[in-house]
Amino acid sequence: MKNVMGIIYTGEKDEFLRELTILRAIAALPIAGRYRIIDFLISSMVNSNINNVGVIMQKNYHSLMDHLGSGKEYDLHGKNDGLFILPPFLTRENVGVYKGLLDALRSNMSYLRRSKQEYVIVTNSLFVINGKFNGMFDLHVQKDADITMMYSKEPDIQRSESGAYL
Repeated sequence: MKNVMGIIYTGEKDEFLRELTILRAIAALPIAGRYRIIDFLISSMVNSNINNVGVIMQKNYHSLMDHLGSGKEYDLHGKNDGLFILPPFLTRENVGVYKGLLDALRSNMSYLRRSKQEYVIVTNSLFVINGKFNGMFDLHVQKDADITMMYSKEPDIQRSESGAYL
């Protein structure tokens, strides 16, 4: 999938994880002490031979930037492709925090235009998956689709002021 780039958006709403995300993004929350939530997505992209991955930061992203580093740990440290950190920045239209995913993509159009890849897989950082995107991409090309969406049905979740539980 050399013709595919990945974009991970880290601006999810954190209302149910408020206490855990005061100082860090959801993507930077630890799993098993050594890993972060975002590691699963990046590994899945790398295992799918996606060599150009952009991480759109939103807020509380310092620990996430420290964790991601140069991308060397993921073998994403090439000259042309690699791991790209895309923090919010001030423009006339943007006051430093994106209004959502589409605003973040619009604000990073120069990164998208600069890439050599024809296709883009966009995801948020809440997915904890260990898999490959190859099958989904092959189906997308086979069907000549404009957009393909991967999802799973959410189980019934009970919500309360203290959070969510199954």
